[in-house]
Amino acid sequence: MPAGRLPALMIVCCLAAPADALALAWKHITTSDDGLANFYMDTKSVVAHGSMRRVRLLFDFSKLQQDPDSLIEHRSIVEVASIDCRRHALAPIEATSFAGNMGRGRAVVTTASPQPLRHVVAATASIDERVIDFVCKVR
Repeated sequence: MPAGRLPALMIVCCLAAPADALALAWKHITTSDDGLANFYMDTKSVVAHGSMRRVRLLFDFSKLQQDPDSLIEHRSIVEVASIDCRRHALAPIEATSFAGNMGRGRAVVTTASPQPLRHVVAATASIDERVIDFVCKVR
């Protein structure tokens, strides 16, 4: 077989895998009060250091979203976040917006937070509080 070419069987196997196999890691956390957004976490991504957690989150929107400054449209965001369970606070580390739902489709914008991270305490009964409570229960 020529160097650099994959065997045909390997290509067929990869194409036969379910398209949403990657979605299996997403665990539903909560839905926004208006029902327009769902929030998920990648349970396999959680890294714990004492009361701190690093986790991948997914924000999935039922309607197309548009950034007011750039006018770039997206339907979901995958974010790596730092969560302080003791202070009940969170900080985004980096985020990528996707054209499709559930983190699929073309990546349209990627942003990284400045260092050091700025953790913000979650407001009572907010989506952030629900996300923090859910993530902090994962060991």
